[in-house]
Order: sequence, then C-alpha cells, then structure tokens
Amino acid sequence: MQVASNRWHTLRVDFQGNHFTVTFDGKKAIEWDDDTFKDAGRVGVWTKADSVTLFDDFSFAGK
Repeated sequence: MQVASNRWHTLRVDFQGNHFTVTFDGKKAIEWDDDTFKDAGRVGVWTKADSVTLFDDFSFAGK
C-alpha cells in the first residue's frame, strides 16, 4: 500500500488468539492468522533499517 511521506498516519493492530487485523488510517490493510507465538508476550514496533519513522502516542490495551 502507498504511504504518504511527511504526514502522520494511524496504525492499529487488533488481535484475538492467533487472528490479527491491521488498520491503516481507518482502512483495513491486512488480516491474517499466525500461530508463530502461542503464549502471551510483548508488544512493540519495528521498521526497516533504511526508513525514517517516528512513533507517537503508542498504547496497548489487553483484557
């Protein structure tokens, strides 16, 4: 998907069990099932080494 440079965007990930839905600027971008991590763990953000990315207002909410 195209991402406009020099603009703030909203990225959201919802997950339940092994099912993930990613929303970008309010539009569904990706939806998939992934059994890689079976236990509760940590949440974070990652970018490729050649990108310049800023994150603001990062939050996580669980049950």
